[in-house]
Amino acid sequence: MIVGDSITEGSSGDYTWQYWLYKHLRAGGVSPRMVGPNHWLFNNVTQATRSISYADPRFQHANDASWGLTLIHEKDVIGAKVAKYRPDYLLVLLGLDDIAWQGISQPDMAANLASFIAAARAARPRIRIVLGLIPPDHRQQTDPAFAASIAGFNRTIIATASRLSTVRSPIAVARDRAGINVAKDLLDGTHPNANGDIKIAAAFADVLASRFHLGSAYPRPFPVLPTGPLTHPGLAVTPAGAGRAKLWWTLAPGADGYFVYLQDLTRSEVTFTKLRWPLFPALDPWTVSLLTPGDIYLFKLQACKGVDCGAFSNVAGITVPSRSRRSR
Repeated sequence: MIVGDSITEGSSGDYTWQYWLYKHLRAGGVSPRMVGPNHWLFNNVTQATRSISYADPRFQHANDASWGLTLIHEKDVIGAKVAKYRPDYLLVLLGLDDIAWQGISQPDMAANLASFIAAARAARPRIRIVLGLIPPDHRQQTDPAFAASIAGFNRTIIATASRLSTVRSPIAVARDRAGINVAKDLLDGTHPNANGDIKIAAAFADVLASRFHLGSAYPRPFPVLPTGPLTHPGLAVTPAGAGRAKLWWTLAPGADGYFVYLQDLTRSEVTFTKLRWPLFPALDPWTVSLLTPGDIYLFKLQACKGVDCGAFSNVAGITVPSRSRRSR
């Protein structure tokens, strides 16, 4: 059973690192049975829970992961969850929200982690545990006090695993911080994109293989995957009066912004010009003004999630009205 916060649950349009771990284990001849109370994503656009818009839903996505999940909360309920779902392995990536949002002290973080482990073992004495380290993020790069707190808790994770590991219930540490590039592997400075997910999955796969002889190490080098939304928006353009056109589009899962590209064919433009500011989903439909009346324009949109821009829409064209007309 995988236990985690938003880094693990993911949001609309994501694969999640659980996906890449599951696919890797299956490719190596292991048949994992993923268990837990949850099996969905968070919709980062509507703020709704229980989205099922995975980039690829063809995997076992049951887990115990949700946005905002904290160690201080989970230590009191993990025993009941382990008793109910009876996992053989507990893969844990928790603690960021305790430090970032609740300001839990280092001594309390250490005590909460020990309580979490004790509760899981009380429910299943032979459970095997893999503890993940808190990955790098943008705040650790700019806030020295926060970075020190994260570094302190990561040292606590390593020390606790060493101190509490037993032959009956071994504990290992996944080195999931290794290789994470904040600029390239995180879609918003905190949450991983597809390439970040693979690196986290690889760290857990490696320790499962080396410490528990379950599956094999994740193959290197890692693939470089497309980032940003994968679903292509569907674009339509209609007249909206003199020098204006109205853009309508279908929403791509997870996309929180859409860049507009336009090309004036009448002026023999051979490339698209990208407008400076993205459009939010709530602006659909959106009217573009200051076009040249009578000219033929082509439009397309690119869907973005955080800093990652991905799939383009179809190209839609229109002759811009030279006089006002009622838009529909």
